[in-house]
Amino acid sequence: MIDWNKIKIEYITTNTSYSNLAEKHGVSFKQICKVGSREKWVELRRQHRERTLKKTVSAVENAQVVRAKKILAVTDKLLRKIEEMVDCEGAMTEKAIRALTAAVKDLREIQGIKSQLDTQEQEARIANLRRQAEKAEEGKTAFTVTLEGETEEYVR
Repeated sequence: MIDWNKIKIEYITTNTSYSNLAEKHGVSFKQICKVGSREKWVELRRQHRERTLKKTVSAVENAQVVRAKKILAVTDKLLRKIEEMVDCEGAMTEKAIRALTAAVKDLREIQGIKSQLDTQEQEARIANLRRQAEKAEEGKTAFTVTLEGETEEYVR
């Protein structure tokens, strides 16, 4: 007895072809085609892939959000520690001050905090890229093609 549900599920959830399924399950290719067509297996496979992709993207997004929250929480703790060190009454060595300064820069980078100069530099780069794109567009030339004779000569 042919287990059509098993064959259908295998088709929908894998990349196998009708011909591979026919050979594997001892069914004729024609039978697979008829049943697959009647039950719209191709459409079901497409829907399955879309659902799987959406779930995968959602899972990745959720994992990235969790990771970002953890990173922000850790950087906040580090920043509090740095504040405590700076607020200490004792004199700090030049080496300690440099280490704290580097740590603050690293935290800014991790948290995506940009200075006004960073933002201005990024805007200048974008403006430069736009100018380059405009210059490239100016170099393009338009041309016109004129066909003579009967139109049927050019139509397949």
